[in-house]
Amino acid sequence: MLRNPHDALWYNSITREAVDTGAIESSAMSRGKGCWVQDASGTWYLDARAAMWNTTLGYDAERVVEAMTGQLRRLPVAQIIRYEEPSDVALEYARRLVDTLPDPLNHVRFGSTGSQMTTAAVLLSRFVRKVAGQTDRTKVIAFTNGYHGTGGIAGALTGERQMHALQAPLVPDVHHVKPWNLEALAKTVERHGPEHITAIIVEPVMGTDVLAAPDGALRHIRDLCDRHGIHLIADEVTTGFGRTGAMSVMADNRVLPDLLVLGKGITSGYFPLAALVCTDALFDEAISRPEYVFPHGCTADGHPVGMAAGLAVLDELADGSLFGHVRAVGEHLRQRLREHAATTALIHDVRGAGLMIGVELRDGDERPGAASMAEVRRACQEAGLLLTTTNSTLVLMPPLVLTETEADELVKRLVGALDDVAAARS
Repeated sequence: MLRNPHDALWYNSITREAVDTGAIESSAMSRGKGCWVQDASGTWYLDARAAMWNTTLGYDAERVVEAMTGQLRRLPVAQIIRYEEPSDVALEYARRLVDTLPDPLNHVRFGSTGSQMTTAAVLLSRFVRKVAGQTDRTKVIAFTNGYHGTGGIAGALTGERQMHALQAPLVPDVHHVKPWNLEALAKTVERHGPEHITAIIVEPVMGTDVLAAPDGALRHIRDLCDRHGIHLIADEVTTGFGRTGAMSVMADNRVLPDLLVLGKGITSGYFPLAALVCTDALFDEAISRPEYVFPHGCTADGHPVGMAAGLAVLDELADGSLFGHVRAVGEHLRQRLREHAATTALIHDVRGAGLMIGVELRDGDERPGAASMAEVRRACQEAGLLLTTTNSTLVLMPPLVLTETEADELVKRLVGALDDVAAARS
């Protein structure tokens, strides 16, 4: 017998034993509505993780469903990576997407996942160096504890020690510094030599533990890159499409990267899609020598159903009202959590922007370990609340359509679960 139904899950795979024994049947999710999901046993959960931070419009976004259904009837499949015959919906979406971003972010490539497109960002940066004859510029600098995906270059960019240990040997020429340590970043550039560095990659708000860039840090990094001719890659897979109350954190801060990676909320999770946007200057360099063609792409890139879903999401965001809603409900949620911090033993800090919120825990003066965080996550699930845990932080990423009433319910369930854990320990 399995000790826990989820012991049968191997990362994102399901074992035959789990299926044959029915061990995970009752916990399998069967339907969703708004910010709520229901498992096969009939239990409803408030989903404060929006599936995997990507179901931004909730589980019943009819405009997205209708757009995808209509596209399936018109042109269900097309390709974009060879020849010159893209689908019309891909062209329309490309235009609409870059129109939401400031100049000179005017050129876009499509992929299926954030991991694929952070990899593409590094490959494109290195490709431009080769076109320019700067073949020694291959190194990339990222932050420890940052997350940029799994596998290959994306896994090397991700600064999680456990991932590096389990996936080694990693892709070379990726180096890490402590998050937002600008002095260490400058020294790392100096130590490796800017003539050997092609790019620096940052998340403007790091998803792991929800660590936002301190005031002025993004501008400082942009200036550092400009001084040394280094490409700045912004990974906004999580923060884009309204998660923090803006289309793009970088654009909102008026600090533009050379390469911008988007994903997750791009289709509200309804279809696998990610995008890489680059500036006019970088694009012009990339195509400056016709004998060099950027060799990157996959079969499903620019899939017409994903393009249709993306257009529907842009329609939902077009008037800006959802951005304002996210800022208001996010502030309400953080305020309510801070009010409870004084009386809830385990809450140490509440931080974040919009509906990207981190609740850092302490067990006395100690950071809780993996076993303790798993205990808290189970207690929250028993209370009907789904969330993400990273290190010693509870990460709240509910759908952007969360109401103020639902935010209060989230706080009630979270605080109740934490109180139950604290009481059991005492």
